[in-house]
Amino acid sequence: MSEKKKSFKEFFLPIIVLVSVCVVIGSLMAAVNLITAPRIEEAQKQKVQEALSVVVENNSEFEMLELSDMPESVVGAYKDKGSERLAVILSIKGYDSSKPMSVAVGFDEEGNILKCSVISCLGETKGIGSKVSDAEFLSQFDGKGDVDGIDAISGATISSKAFRLGIADACAVVRQYRAEVAK
Repeated sequence: MSEKKKSFKEFFLPIIVLVSVCVVIGSLMAAVNLITAPRIEEAQKQKVQEALSVVVENNSEFEMLELSDMPESVVGAYKDKGSERLAVILSIKGYDSSKPMSVAVGFDEEGNILKCSVISCLGETKGIGSKVSDAEFLSQFDGKGDVDGIDAISGATISSKAFRLGIADACAVVRQYRAEVAK
């Protein structure tokens, strides 16, 4: 075999095969994404609607609000289409900031908290920081227009303070929206 053919087989042929495999796999991944992306998006929308329905009961449907300068912890603010009640979805960085808590907060027409619900708190220590999802802690926020007088959880100070600051951000967003609507 000539030196040119040997060089081609040893050097270029593996590159051609590798590129071909990458093109085929890339094409298959793109096709799977085209098929699954709408389903994933719909599932995420449904999950958000379910979380919002927990904190604002007897709602019809929510629409996302377009607000400027929202705090970093606020993922989205929503208005109940059937009333003036609002809900805010938060991503709160607690003990393990790489796994933020996901929280929903509902507000009545006056801007007072109806209910807080923890969607997930995987980054919080079980039995300590995860206590932010306990009804006893969450019920402190009910009926309040701010976070004054909310007690931290002993032993879970980082998680409960972060949670409190996130709820304060949600209250600020609701006040901002109410001020914009009043203009």
